[in-house]
Amino acid sequence: MRLDDRVGDVADGVPHAARILEVLGVDICCHRERSLRQAAAAVGLQSEEILDLLNRKSQSPAAEAPGKEGSLRELTAYVVGHHHRRARHMLVNLALLAGEVASSHHTGEIHLLHDIIERVARELIPHMRREEQYLFPYIDSIEREMGPDETIVVPLFGTLEYPLQSIHHDHAEDLALLTTIRDLTNNFTAPKGSCERVQSLYPLLEAFERELQVHISIENEVLFPQAIEAERNAKAGR
Repeated sequence: MRLDDRVGDVADGVPHAARILEVLGVDICCHRERSLRQAAAAVGLQSEEILDLLNRKSQSPAAEAPGKEGSLRELTAYVVGHHHRRARHMLVNLALLAGEVASSHHTGEIHLLHDIIERVARELIPHMRREEQYLFPYIDSIEREMGPDETIVVPLFGTLEYPLQSIHHDHAEDLALLTTIRDLTNNFTAPKGSCERVQSLYPLLEAFERELQVHISIENEVLFPQAIEAERNAKAGR
């Protein structure tokens, strides 16, 4: 598989590719002529990431978080390179596995679980894309001087407090959905006698919950407070 391959050809010819592209927000209907490179750019993904996901490549090992003295740019790079990429990887695997489980089981709980996973993917992946395309570039620019050939990032939202209200709301909704999943799965305890796919789904859900809890905590408790303080200092000329 290459980045110059057409989206339509990949969706039709590579196992699970159509579903993976759908989870990532790639249009596989009206823009089938696009290359994978163009499709990745359209949804804000790095080219190599979309190939890794389509090839079902294992996620990268955990990276070391920046220390307390880390810059805002180091923090945003860590969130994107570690937590955002891991979240997309885990959501793709969850969506595929939950779809297989739901197609083979007819209990209401399984189908409700599948629906909730689909909702998390629909809401979280665009949320992360908005952070990467709009919010994080502005945060990166607060602490550094812009070079002569760089584009100055001009916020459309006045101060960070305004978009962060929406971000915090999204985070609260994500955590509420995770609580619903935990309750629905009896604290991620697979039913006795359940099949191998169900036995695989529950620990993957538990790992995703742990990952997202850490991801949201770093943004809410470390990155955003530091960014707000840095913005206030910059506006005050300090």
